[in-house]
Amino acid sequence: MATDTRTRESVPFRVRTADGENVELTYSSPRPAATHDEHAVLETLPWFETGKPLRNYMLHQTDFYDEVEQVWGRRWGAEGIGTLREVLVSRPSENEIRPEYAEEWQYYYSSAAGNADLGKLQAQFDEYYAVLEEHGVRVNYVEPPVPAIGAYGWIKNMVTLAGGGLVVHGGAIVHRYGLGSWQRGREVIWQQVLAALQVPIYLTTHGKGICEPGAGRWLDSKTFAFNESVVANEEGLRQLEFVLSNLGIELITCHSPGWYDTTGHGNIGTSHMDMVMLTVDERKCLLAPHLVNYGFVRELLERDFTIIEVPVEEYWDLALNGVTLSPGKIVMNAGSPTVLRALEQHDVEVVQVDFSESHTFAIAGLHCATLELVRDQPGQE
Repeated sequence: MATDTRTRESVPFRVRTADGENVELTYSSPRPAATHDEHAVLETLPWFETGKPLRNYMLHQTDFYDEVEQVWGRRWGAEGIGTLREVLVSRPSENEIRPEYAEEWQYYYSSAAGNADLGKLQAQFDEYYAVLEEHGVRVNYVEPPVPAIGAYGWIKNMVTLAGGGLVVHGGAIVHRYGLGSWQRGREVIWQQVLAALQVPIYLTTHGKGICEPGAGRWLDSKTFAFNESVVANEEGLRQLEFVLSNLGIELITCHSPGWYDTTGHGNIGTSHMDMVMLTVDERKCLLAPHLVNYGFVRELLERDFTIIEVPVEEYWDLALNGVTLSPGKIVMNAGSPTVLRALEQHDVEVVQVDFSESHTFAIAGLHCATLELVRDQPGQE
């Protein structure tokens, strides 16, 4: 029953709104119409018997993931740390350098007054994208609207594609943001991009749930770690666990410190799990132990993980916000000499990229800038 996805055909169609606007779209057809033979296809279907109704009960026995490639075009899912195959990114634009960000830099979650140099910012992002492509990763680009205005003002961090959602075992879980009100509105854009790529949406976090799991971390292909923090509350985690458990994936909840009135005065509260942990190889991870509860440390040890500790001063270099290219090979921000030596001693190959301009103004780390779409999975051909 498998369909050769290389023979798919892009078929245009449109939506005409009640206001008379035409929205042009495309459908990825599993088979080109010119060569399609309906009778030949029917003969391959186990629920077909000539002259009889379709055996519907067989459709009830079909797993969504087993047919996601035929129906939706790709076997979407980036769980675990298998070789990274496909991502979505967004190049920096004027959306990241509004004057209001420099004036109210604490509110907009920057780490310094002022604004980034857009040319330098774009050059560093381009270098990162080139590294991904050099390592065989298919890179999809989105060009978001400029300017971008959401319900609560300018939409900031349009380059943090990890905020697009968690793509897992065939589909995506879309965020409801907790870090900043200036993020809200991005989900409308990212959801349209996912639809354009034909990535199914499993869930959009809703109600009073807050959860941004695209910035979580995988321990392995069946175990996902995310943190109760400024980017997830109990209701959001409950919704996340509902979807993951239906997919046979265990959610490990970590607890991380945040902040209240200021991010300064020595406060080293954190946000996403990808700021405190990075799985670099099978049962081997980087960790900032000062930013997780000890129960999580114990969980890692009970799972026989080797923990490579990140010192506080190199936490600020965003040493942990890297991307695993494949088991034993990562890309991370240039610098962090202590962490780099420790990784090399543990036989982890490191590719370094200068992301300093983005880090200075808290625009995005490497993992923040990446929506992982497809990774190799254990047992897949």
